[in-house]
Amino acid sequence: FLMSLAPGAAQMPGQGPGAPPLHIPGISPHTAPPRQEDPVAGQVYVLLWFDTEDYILPQSDDAAKRLAVFLTEQGIRATFKVVGEKARTLERRQRQDVIGALAKHDIGYHSNTHSQHPTVAEYESTLDWNQGAEEFTRRERPGFDDVARIFGKAPVAYGQPGASWAPQAFPALHKWGVPVYLDEGKQVGFKGRPFWYGGLLNIFNTREGGELRPNEDWSNLDMAKARFQDAYLRMTTRKEGGVISLYFHPCEFVHKQFWDAVNFRDGANPPPEQWKLPPVKTPEESERAFKYFMDLVLFIKSFSRVNFITASDAAVLFRDRAQKHVFT
Repeated sequence: FLMSLAPGAAQMPGQGPGAPPLHIPGISPHTAPPRQEDPVAGQVYVLLWFDTEDYILPQSDDAAKRLAVFLTEQGIRATFKVVGEKARTLERRQRQDVIGALAKHDIGYHSNTHSQHPTVAEYESTLDWNQGAEEFTRRERPGFDDVARIFGKAPVAYGQPGASWAPQAFPALHKWGVPVYLDEGKQVGFKGRPFWYGGLLNIFNTREGGELRPNEDWSNLDMAKARFQDAYLRMTTRKEGGVISLYFHPCEFVHKQFWDAVNFRDGANPPPEQWKLPPVKTPEESERAFKYFMDLVLFIKSFSRVNFITASDAAVLFRDRAQKHVFT
């Protein structure tokens, strides 16, 4: 079910055996589940997360709130990975309603400015290990602190913006006390399972969640339901069960094209006064998208051996037992 990619919790160069918990004055660290639990045999753990990143299109604010409120009403907690500039934009727009709705869930971090150049992979590409970790902290820690301040709690997960993955992020995140790397990509992985790498639990490079994603016009709900049912049957017949990592972007419920593709594609880096709004869905198209999501979540919830978990839940369920294991 869970693997480390190297002995001793896959520590990275220059890391000690553990990181001190993140402390920001006036802000509590993330709240862990009330008790530590082990994975239950034959259970399907569904980790639902949202890259909350569009700081240009105002309608994306309401989309994020609607998703968060729906999940709260269903008794489901998700993980909202928030870009630093998105958090600051919500604050400037005085959207305390959105901030409060999202704060009922786990909050993660999704970089400081996402697609503005240089991106994480761009500025890390010429740096060595230690230089890269220091540069990641210099550029990304201010946004991390803003997200913590605005949402009132420290982010419990990080995931790279787009495909902008860089290994030097891991020692920095480990030092900050971030327990989980939550995203999708192909840079590193282990058979689609959660694994420990660089001192963090990685839920990354998984399989089943991507098969539940909508097509271009959000018309494949029946296929997504069938694929989930197939995955559920496979996982519940295995002693170790399984994890499904399923992601969405709040902005994709209201736009026709991603905000960063409109503004930052192919190295473009316009100043804020030249940022363009992306084209938006019609009200009917947007409702179809929300219906897809809500119907899919309710369908998944109807299965008796499904447990929805957040990033902080995963950090407890799949904690690194190699830390205290005596190897002989």
